[in-house]
Amino acid sequence: MIQTKHLEKTYRNGFRAVKDLSLHVEKGDIFGFLGPNGAGKTTTIRILDGLLTPTRGKVLIGGMEVDGHASEIRRMIGVVPESHGYYYWMTAKEYLQYFYALFNHGGSDEKYLRALLAKVGLADKADVPVGQFSRGMKQRLGIAKALVNRPQIIFLDEPTLGLDPRGQREIQQLLFDINKSDGITIFITSHMLKDIEVLCNKVCIIKDGSLVEQGSIRELQEKYRDGYSMLLQTSDNEAAEGLIRKLKKVARVAGEDGQLLIECESGLSDDEVLSVKHELVTAILSNGLDIREMTHKTLSMEDIFFKVTDAEKEGIA
Repeated sequence: MIQTKHLEKTYRNGFRAVKDLSLHVEKGDIFGFLGPNGAGKTTTIRILDGLLTPTRGKVLIGGMEVDGHASEIRRMIGVVPESHGYYYWMTAKEYLQYFYALFNHGGSDEKYLRALLAKVGLADKADVPVGQFSRGMKQRLGIAKALVNRPQIIFLDEPTLGLDPRGQREIQQLLFDINKSDGITIFITSHMLKDIEVLCNKVCIIKDGSLVEQGSIRELQEKYRDGYSMLLQTSDNEAAEGLIRKLKKVARVAGEDGQLLIECESGLSDDEVLSVKHELVTAILSNGLDIREMTHKTLSMEDIFFKVTDAEKEGIA
């Protein structure tokens, strides 16, 4: 659905913002596009949107090259920028009608636009001026605006920035629904790595304009896992910590949010990990302690991001 081939962008001052970037996003993906500030994310998205011309390489959207098919591609995509530039005097319905008309030569489809407002949870706000909306409501309206042309792909920049936890969850659920019910491919760039972890089935990380890693989150969790880790909560964590430190093949024990984080030595086989867990449970129970919770700890997207960018910085990625 989205493909770049050896994409490069060099500005007039000689700065190379994007370097030999090759991406592949399948139809139906929720794709996370990550990188530190200044990595080249904004430049890349502007090229994908057709707002910038690459210095070298190709961009294909829906099998068509952006160069030469800009008009067709604009009808295929929707964009939710970080800053929308709302017309605060318009009502929500008028705002959508305005953008619908731009795509349809002045036409209108009130039934479809009301359905869009219902989809984003703003059906009862159709006649309310946008200036009275909360940040979360504006974000949902921005997503509705991105859908007015019935796109196959939407690009979102920081979709939950500045929202409270409930607002973040509402936007996440809305994006899931759009992806599943409408089959829309979603391309997200965000510094809210929890969003990426919750939403995306694939991610790409760039730094200094170059690709440093891509794959599914599960693949990256396995690739960058140093050793088996688990979280444990007992009836007496302090006593349990002393017992666990005596076990062989346990590299580290530390407190984490009322639990114990236990890291096994690197390179253990599955059977060795199972043996460590058995010894741990035996040690705790035989000393009169109760186990309240014991779970495997996977790498978070934040863990992966720092491992990838730090490894690239050190020249070992």
